[in-house]
Amino acid sequence: MQQELYNVKFFFKDRFLDTPYASVMRTAFHHIAYLPLTVCNALSMERLETTARRADLPAGAAVLDIGCAYGEVSIRLAQALDARVVAVERDPVMADGAQKRIAAAGLEDRIDLKRDLSGPVLAAAPPFDMIVAIGSTEPAGGGLREPAEVFAALAEHLSPGGALLWGDLFWKEEPPAPLRQIVETGGYYVSHEEWQAAARQAGLQVVSAEITDHDEWTVYRTGMETAIADWLDAHPDHPDAPSVAATAHRIKMMLDFGADYLGFGLYLFRKN
Repeated sequence: MQQELYNVKFFFKDRFLDTPYASVMRTAFHHIAYLPLTVCNALSMERLETTARRADLPAGAAVLDIGCAYGEVSIRLAQALDARVVAVERDPVMADGAQKRIAAAGLEDRIDLKRDLSGPVLAAAPPFDMIVAIGSTEPAGGGLREPAEVFAALAEHLSPGGALLWGDLFWKEEPPAPLRQIVETGGYYVSHEEWQAAARQAGLQVVSAEITDHDEWTVYRTGMETAIADWLDAHPDHPDAPSVAATAHRIKMMLDFGADYLGFGLYLFRKN
């Protein structure tokens, strides 16, 4: 299962129903919860932009945004960095939303939306000046999850001196086994220091490594919880309301329980 095909068991990656209903589009938790978020993770757009600027990309740089969701990160990078962006999103509802936001921003000539997995896009495209992977599962394709292998595979698609902007969860300390088992159904996570060590092992230079703060987590959680509550109030009889409510409840319990163990890091790596 690759980056935009998420399993509802994993609360951060719930973007598409990996069930017998996968061929029939249903209203899922992430379709609602991510609507008000500019970044679909515990990360502010301001921090993301500031970090991306450290890459010192030239005007017109080629950027790949893996798992672009509703397209807000792609839009910001195209505007702030004067970049040309290839945005990848598999989920059809989110891809439709991204296309509308890209058009509303007047950036259809600067952002090329691909409704696909990252593997085929990477294989077909020339090297990128920057690859952005924020909270993506298997962004390098091919079933790769081990950090150094993922970073090495992505680095192959970077131009010389190109940058990898990586954002993901990390373990602040060893979690209880049940928490690790549940969280890692959708990915593989290591410590803040181990993300950086894996990048070095893959031949990448660590330019910056930051940990997001309490306010960023609060905005993330409040945005999702408010959007879900408002939608459930407005659609009490919707056929998907029970599943949306159940997923929201699981996520809240998981975030409450995992607060002492989970952090979110933003890293800028450079290809030597």
